[in-house]
Amino acid sequence: MNMICLDTNVLIAHKRAKKADKDKSLLYRLSLQGYRFAVSSITVYELLRGDNKDEDRYWQSMFANMDILPFDFACAEQAAIIYKDLKQQGQLIEAEDLLHWCDRIASSIKFGDWKSTAL
Repeated sequence: MNMICLDTNVLIAHKRAKKADKDKSLLYRLSLQGYRFAVSSITVYELLRGDNKDEDRYWQSMFANMDILPFDFACAEQAAIIYKDLKQQGQLIEAEDLLHWCDRIASSIKFGDWKSTAL
């Protein structure tokens, strides 16, 4: 079974979709294709940092069925390399976005986000 790493926006879009529209979400469409889902530890942080305990329970139940990619030394090293390169080019991006990408690069897992309409 192929694994795909989901970006935060994919999970939020699915959660916000009305019941009648859940089957149109990227998360739902990917589930029909038999993917095993993963999220980065950065995504877990982003979704659990709020102060709504009901939302925390919702996300924790979602994460229970997914692989969580750790942010480890390889990710940190990759992030530093990419950061330096982007800084030199004058094209810095948000730190959280950079860390997301490094998680995926270090783990070599296919990435699914809201732009991935071909999936």
